[in-house]
Amino acid sequence: MPQFKVKGYDSKGSLKTISRDAPSESELIKALQLEAFVPTAIETVKKDSGGVKVKRLPLEAQQTFCTMLSAFLRSGLSLTEVLRLLERQTRNKHLKSVFAELRESVEGGRSLAQTMTATGVFRPSLVGMVESGERSSSLPEILERASSLLQSEVNLRRRIQSALTYPLMMLVVGIFVVIFLITYVVPQLTSLVTDSGGELPMVTRALLFMSSFIKYSILPLIAFIFLARYYMKKKGKSISIPLFREVRNQLTVSLLFSQIATLIKSGVPLVQALEMSAPIDPQKGRIPFLADEVRKGYRFSQSLERQGSFSEDIVAIVRIGETGGNLPDCLDRVASNSWEFAQASMQKWSSLAEPLIIIFLGVIVGFVVMAVLLPIFNLSQLST
Repeated sequence: MPQFKVKGYDSKGSLKTISRDAPSESELIKALQLEAFVPTAIETVKKDSGGVKVKRLPLEAQQTFCTMLSAFLRSGLSLTEVLRLLERQTRNKHLKSVFAELRESVEGGRSLAQTMTATGVFRPSLVGMVESGERSSSLPEILERASSLLQSEVNLRRRIQSALTYPLMMLVVGIFVVIFLITYVVPQLTSLVTDSGGELPMVTRALLFMSSFIKYSILPLIAFIFLARYYMKKKGKSISIPLFREVRNQLTVSLLFSQIATLIKSGVPLVQALEMSAPIDPQKGRIPFLADEVRKGYRFSQSLERQGSFSEDIVAIVRIGETGGNLPDCLDRVASNSWEFAQASMQKWSSLAEPLIIIFLGVIVGFVVMAVLLPIFNLSQLST
């Protein structure tokens, strides 16, 4: 059962903070009303998942959620009516429970972004966009933009997965072949050579050493990997490869500038648009710094330059947009350029994956074949 932390006023008018267990937030509010307790803020402290890890929804499901929610909200339905409609229409039990939890929490007075955070099944960047959409009263437009970005990412992932399927299959088959040669063929061959009085070549001795090392270290290595993964997951850390770090940064810039442009087009001032977009940025403090700089009187391009983490081409495009009076369009251009750069980088490396894997397997198989054939040549010389 979920545990909630509630701030509010009791029957005597005193401000208190209490902790309560309840099936849902709406049930909690009903119970507090019977006790004459007026809640002002409710926070989910612990969510009971029955010992089952909460899985994040696939990108396809999150994209469909954004599309349907945006379409129904544009038709004039209220948020609770839309969530109830989605709950009835979906056949997936997991999605049905998610929509039910969203509906109950929104009916209880919480915002959609807070509820999405509490469920733990939506990506943080999407929650940040929903939060900014609620603050600016432009939730349907923000959800439509989020749906478009998620659809682009889904298409990109599908193309990359399609390009990597054949190389990865080759890699798996090659690894199993090499393991079979190392663990079965090479030991029998070397024992035959040594029994005949021959001397093993240096390549074969090196392969035998690697075979023994892998045989005795594979279990400790697997245990170390699992422990390291558990520790990093517990601490909230992750291994960041420089290539993919740059791709993630470009995707973040695309999402961030697209959001700011949408808010400005909706009539939101730049400072407020920056503050509303802050939850999207994983680098905490970067967007509030920009908002403070703009509030002090600096131009947006000057603020980006003073912050220092944005590239020169981004600063130049924003400067042109400010000079020409079309800042939202230039921000959209920055978002589009960043997205195309990330997409081109991922496609380039996915195209290079196949030849790189073939070369890698060729080197390993060639080394193993040489280690197998040299003892056979030596054995044939001994027999003559």
